[in-house]
Amino acid sequence: MEDELNPDRFRQGDIHNLNISDHFIGLKKRFKEFRLCFIEMLNLSKKQAAAALLQLVFLSDIIYNYLISLQKTSSSISTSPEIRQLYQTTLSLLESLIENCGKYDAEIINNLPLTAYSIQNVRIELRYRLERLKLCFKESDIDPELRELVICGIKLLISRKVINRADVKYATVILNKIDETRFSSNEEMENFLYRYDFNTPSFFNFMVKKINSQLLDTPNLHTQLETLIAFEDRINGLLLIRELRWSVKDESIREQLRNFAKEKKLYIRERIKLRRVAMQDNKMSEESDRMQVNLPVAQFGLFIRLFIERGILQNEEVGKTFAYYARHFRTPRTPFISAESLQKKSTDIDFSTAKKMKGHLISMVNWLNKHHNTSGIRDS
Repeated sequence: MEDELNPDRFRQGDIHNLNISDHFIGLKKRFKEFRLCFIEMLNLSKKQAAAALLQLVFLSDIIYNYLISLQKTSSSISTSPEIRQLYQTTLSLLESLIENCGKYDAEIINNLPLTAYSIQNVRIELRYRLERLKLCFKESDIDPELRELVICGIKLLISRKVINRADVKYATVILNKIDETRFSSNEEMENFLYRYDFNTPSFFNFMVKKINSQLLDTPNLHTQLETLIAFEDRINGLLLIRELRWSVKDESIREQLRNFAKEKKLYIRERIKLRRVAMQDNKMSEESDRMQVNLPVAQFGLFIRLFIERGILQNEEVGKTFAYYARHFRTPRTPFISAESLQKKSTDIDFSTAKKMKGHLISMVNWLNKHHNTSGIRDS
């Protein structure tokens, strides 16, 4: 058919040998044969049947391009009513064949892109319906941000470079349902978009922002958990129209929001756990009445090590010595010191820690010199 309907043939004078009536009779016969062949293919291989139907779309686009190219030229061929009838009727017959074959498998026809011949009229109709929706929304009390994301989402759907029949069906259903329904609240509109899987990034972000705002207004972590559980209960109670979705490639809005709520609950539970630990630590700190030493753990460990090395503290059972100080002392940043860590840091000494400890010791000596006149006494 690509060769038979190539405009170059008609420019060479083949138009005079063309009997349009016979051409269409033969065309209908071939299309009938194709339909029978398609049914057989469908029983053997769904993938092969889908590829065959896609070939019809490609063929329609080629013939439509033939028609467009002729319209851009000024010749007796391009202005011939017979030629225009030939192309337009052929395109119409191809469209009918695609629709008839598609009735045998909804999935194949839904994923099939529209032909270039049909897409313009479809876009025009959907854009007209979208303008009507805008007018309808002007009289609505729905949140302006929610209204805008619905309009933008449908507009993006209509404007896709490749639009398939599922996209058209989805846009039509959404426009029809909104036109039929008078939403009295934002929640009704949100539930509607959720049920019809309006899984646009903007709708997901809108819902996330709304939930986060509710959580910010609720300082109590347990109440925040209840808010998330109530939200999950709300969306779980809504029946999802599974055969429809704004973007088939992306996760459903249900899964997106469920994952968000799940992660948020884990985060809140972790915060509750940490707060419980902090409360227990504070309670233990109060009960144990540990004395605070104003040194980091590493310097405190070195200080104890100096006492041991100088024989001020016994160097037998060193572990018990460090355990005693870990049990009865705390630092400003470490309310509960690990005995093992304290002992380890007393030997794993970096230069900075040693330098600061030397500074403390010098300050102690200077204090003795100042208050007890020890500066002139020779050290023994």
